[in-house]
Amino acid sequence: MNNTGIWSRRSRLGLLSASVAVCAMPAGAAAAPSMSVLASGLDNPRHVSLAPDGRTLYVAAAGKAGRDCFGPRRSQTCIGYSGRILALSPSGGAPRTVASNLLSVAGPDGSFATGPDGVSAGPDGRVVTVITSSTQRDISGIPRRAQAQAGQLFRALPRPLTDLASIDSFEWSNNSDGVRGDTNSNPYAVLALDGSEVVADAGANAILSVVGRRVSLLATIRGPGRTQRVPSSLALGPDDDVYVGELAEGAGNGRARVLRLTGEGTPPTVYATGFTTVTGVAFGPDGSLYVTELTTNIRSRSAPGRVTRITPEGRRTSFSRGLVFPQGAAVGADGSVYVSNYSVLPGRTPRSSPFRGAGGQVVKIRGL
Repeated sequence: MNNTGIWSRRSRLGLLSASVAVCAMPAGAAAAPSMSVLASGLDNPRHVSLAPDGRTLYVAAAGKAGRDCFGPRRSQTCIGYSGRILALSPSGGAPRTVASNLLSVAGPDGSFATGPDGVSAGPDGRVVTVITSSTQRDISGIPRRAQAQAGQLFRALPRPLTDLASIDSFEWSNNSDGVRGDTNSNPYAVLALDGSEVVADAGANAILSVVGRRVSLLATIRGPGRTQRVPSSLALGPDDDVYVGELAEGAGNGRARVLRLTGEGTPPTVYATGFTTVTGVAFGPDGSLYVTELTTNIRSRSAPGRVTRITPEGRRTSFSRGLVFPQGAAVGADGSVYVSNYSVLPGRTPRSSPFRGAGGQVVKIRGL
């Protein structure tokens, strides 16, 4: 993956208008599932994770643009420190901040930011996050404060914020996917397990294990030739295996997969297919797999996103109405599904924009 965000930041508010038009069209008949907004005004919300007791939903908010900008005027990149880890009640209410002042990188309008993109609550209650990075050359040219956070795995809870391991350094030294000349790192998703963490490095096309401060390679997510599969999301299955969702933007519509990892050094196997730009995976209490797709038409990026439930028997049901570039997935004990919506937008957009003031949200889907 040759950029620091899950999509290139050349996509801005003006290029997203088609998605609003599609998602605003009335449905022919009322669908059984329903969606409500749990929180709004969030800056580029990404992955979500429920605490073990189900009482707190954690959200990684990648932030928005800062004041330190560089690059050509029409495609500037701006560095700031507005990334946060938030905590919400699944029943609603104002979010509270768990960790703040985290690295955020975006264009001047604040859309398609990247920063703390992943979050996970472990079985012991600890909460961890990972921060975006890039190539070693790119990172060496940014401010020292930003360098200190880029590519790091952090523990957000219990406080204080604690640096656990350097993810990008592993890729710079090892070039995990073996693509010549490509040692780009973009830690994007994290999964906190009992005594260890698993990290999906979207830039490296790699799944990494972290024990203490030691980083090792669990699996490489390869495509044919130089195809970038881009692992974007992680979940622990009811079988205690790790499941990986692929963005697979370059593969085209319907070509993204959910993979299953059964152990270190074992090649991943395909668990489910037929998706487009997977950005979230999670399992429900009955063993159903839930898959979030950023969009259902990668060619135009104009279709709504979607959340699909796959039962253990293989039956699929989907929900898409009102989902605009959703990311992340978490499932409560009652089957409610939590995802980030408008996940590539700052907390507010101009009233004159296609989004008419809308911004990042976390939504709750019932009845899927």
